[in-house]
Amino acid sequence: MTSTQNIIIRDALQEGSQRLIESESPWLDATLLLGCVTKQSREKIMASYPDSIELEVYSSYMSLIEKRAEGYPVAYLTGIKEFFGRDFHVTPGILCPRPDTEILIEEALKQVHDRAYKRVHDLCTGSGCIALTLKLENPDLQVSASDLSPVSEKVFELNRKNLENKDVKFTLSSLLEDIGPPLDLIVSNPPYLTSQETDERINRNWKEPSLALDGGEDGLDLIRIIIKDAPPLLNEGGMLMIEADPRQMDEMEQLMKKAGFENIKKICDLASHERVIMGNLK
Repeated sequence: MTSTQNIIIRDALQEGSQRLIESESPWLDATLLLGCVTKQSREKIMASYPDSIELEVYSSYMSLIEKRAEGYPVAYLTGIKEFFGRDFHVTPGILCPRPDTEILIEEALKQVHDRAYKRVHDLCTGSGCIALTLKLENPDLQVSASDLSPVSEKVFELNRKNLENKDVKFTLSSLLEDIGPPLDLIVSNPPYLTSQETDERINRNWKEPSLALDGGEDGLDLIRIIIKDAPPLLNEGGMLMIEADPRQMDEMEQLMKKAGFENIKKICDLASHERVIMGNLK
């Protein structure tokens, strides 16, 4: 193969990032996708700008670039999303883990330590990133997880196997149905977008599943059920911790007070927006 049949890595990244100019992070996306095709780390790609790739590799890379331009998350194209320092398998039909959710992990681990909690349940687990991370960070915990999506069940089992985390049990169920007490802590990142926001994303070619996004007219349909149904499943002093939209926090606080929760606290995300709310029973 002659040099005219090769593409300089720097040029490929520039072309890819230009095609993704409307992405939030064009250069990063292009680098991750090229790394996926070449099976090299992002750091290795960045250190190889002067090197070249074969035309076949370039074609595969540009195919991924086009899919990203169509709205597919990078994680769907690479099959991997990093969360709390670990790689989680993701597929279409599963919500991709977000950095802001790491705030929930950090706070949950703190509460587990301070309150000597032992039994934790992750509701609407999706890929399992919350449940599996909590167990890996604190092996003494008894962690369970649930979701109503069969896709979630398959992806969860794959991540449990890949991360060698066999002790976390998955239940295929709707919200807190079939979840037995007693629990010390319930954590959840449920669907909390409004139906209008969900429709707008779908109209913009958003590829993540509406099932994992749509929380009803005001985004709180499922959250209301969770807050109402959680207390009977919790031990005395047990806690509920939910990730949601900052605009929903005040109403959620009132719902939690009405359900019997106290010491309600809100935790801010990386952008200093209230992202997690928690409270405990008496």
